This record gives sequence, structure tokens and C-alpha cells, in this order.
Amino acid sequence: MERIGIFGGTFNPIHSGHVGVALRAAAERSLDRVLVVPAARNPFKEGCGADALRWTLVKYACAPHKVLEPCDIELRRGGPSYTIDTVRAVKARFPDAQLFFIVGEDNIAEVPRWRAADELARLVTFVPFPRTPESSTEVRRRIAAGEPVSGLVPQPVADFLEAKGVVFDFGGVISLSPLGDGDMLRTYCESLGLTRAAFDDGWRKYRAMWDGGECSFDELYRLTFANAGLPPPTPDQLAQLWRFDAEGWVRTLSPLTLGLMKDLKAAGKKIGILSNMSEDFHDKLFAPRCAEYIALADAEIISGIERLVKPDRAIYDLAAQRLGLEPHELLFLDDTQSNVAAARKWGWRAHVYHAEA
Repeated sequence: MERIGIFGGTFNPIHSGHVGVALRAAAERSLDRVLVVPAARNPFKEGCGADALRWTLVKYACAPHKVLEPCDIELRRGGPSYTIDTVRAVKARFPDAQLFFIVGEDNIAEVPRWRAADELARLVTFVPFPRTPESSTEVRRRIAAGEPVSGLVPQPVADFLEAKGVVFDFGGVISLSPLGDGDMLRTYCESLGLTRAAFDDGWRKYRAMWDGGECSFDELYRLTFANAGLPPPTPDQLAQLWRFDAEGWVRTLSPLTLGLMKDLKAAGKKIGILSNMSEDFHDKLFAPRCAEYIALADAEIISGIERLVKPDRAIYDLAAQRLGLEPHELLFLDDTQSNVAAARKWGWRAHVYHAEA
């Protein structure tokens, strides 16, 4: 029988004490997983903080620990976060599991006040824990005072909280990538005789040329097909390639990323967009379809317009200059590890980030 812990809280923000409690509970009670559940609205607390930012920080805090599983069940449900509703939902998802509810020792006395307390006691085993020396209140106080919070929170959380500006990539961060197993673009290319291996080879060799303004979209695919020993695509085929490739990148935009940008902006941080994209893609697709994201940005740095391409240092330096911040004051979010590694090399804070639908 699977043993599952449920650890709920406001997590405004999540701190190292929260992570330590969850890991200790998992070890002491031999739990297979601990669901870390940010509250949408705690009925006993005012002001849970910004949902998208809290959720993002919970994900980064849990990521290094296999046993910790971020769970957005309360955020998706919305409204007051009553424990019994969450426990019922977890029980429905894992009907054969034994459930453990991790709760602060100072809250145990309040359990009889909770909704459906008798039913709750039948469904879970309570796991009390003492208050930790870290507190979200202290973290918020330090941030408001401009003091560092490293040591009180996991480092990725500190990077979000301490940065004065947050810079977002586009593809895979603001939009969901159209590439993947069975994606329409590669499938269509295969129908034209371009294998997936040949497509990937052409992408590595020529994609940055289109992104950097060195060639047109049509030339990109003529080069890719020629590299595979194939005749150039016809005009109709190029139109289809634009549909599956370029338009695919704006087909699904991430509402979570938009919420995160709004939360960070409301927290007083500058917002930037730093992306490898061609000028024609920017003008025809990105600008009209991503206007809500662009409106939040203090600066846009687009490779095809600037004729600079990640991971070259020059484009990062230009972004810092446009935002009026030093590299160490900036956090960069990109779905590509090489671009994240380059940002760190040039003195930025940076983390891999993947868009959610």
C-alpha cells in the first residue's frame, strides 16, 4: 500500500523549513511521496500571496527532492482551501493509499474547528511537526528591507525573490513548444522525405541563421532540405511549413507564465523578454498574438532585430543594459540548458523553466 503525505500551507513563500519538515516526515513515516499543496485561500489566514509566483517557487523548491511532489489541486479548485476537500480529492485519486497529513504542532488544537473534522480524522493520520526557525514572515520582511534571504529559502527561491529583474525566453517559456514525439512539423517533413534525424541536423546547423536575421524562413528550409540531399520545398510546401513551424510556436501560450509575469511586476520587478526569434516571426506572429505578455515587459531583446543570438554574451549584455540592471540583479528563465548556462557564465542568476498549459 502506497503511503502518501499531504503537506499544505500558504507557502508565501515556501522556505527551507517547509522543505525540511516535508523531508523529515517522509523519512520518519516511510512515505512514498509527499504532496506539497499551496493553498488557494486559507480560511484562517488573510492574504495568501500571488498564486502563480507561489506555485512556481514551490515547484523549484521541490525539484531536487524526488519524494516531494508539487500539487496544485487547491489552486486549480480556487476559493477557500478546506483540508477535507483536498483530502477527499487525494483519496479519490489514490483510493488504496494510506494518507498522512503533515500539520504544525501549534495547529493541532485547531483541528476540531476544521470542516468535517471527524471525517478527516478517519481519512488521515496526523503527523505533527514543531515550528521551524525559518518563517515566511521573516522572508517577506527581509525582501521588503532589501536584505538577502539565501539560507532561509532554497537557492532558486532566493533567486526569484532577490532579483530586481526577471527575463523570460519565448519558445517553451511563454509558449509551449510544438516539437515533440509525433509533432505535426516533423511528421509533415517526413512526408516530404526529410527524416527526423535530417530535420534535427538542419535545425542545429541553420536555425540560428533565421533567428539571427542571416536568412529568411524559406531559405532556412531550402538549406535544410539541401543538407539532406532533397530538392527544395515548393511554395505550397513552404506555406505548410510556416503553418506547422512558425505558427506552431504561438498556438498555445502559457497562462501560468503570464500570471507569473504579472505577479513579479506587481512585486516591483522589471520584466524583460529575451528570445531567439526572427524579425518576421516577431512582426507577424509574436507581436500581435502575445500583446498581453509584451505589455508587461520593460524591454524586449529579439535576436532577429538585434542581429545577436543566444548564447552569445553580447545579447545578454544588451538585455542588462536595456533593463538598467547589473547581471547579478537579473534572473533569466529559458527552456534550454545551454542558454541558462551561458547566462550564469555572464554573471546572471538563471534557471531552466518550462511553460505549462
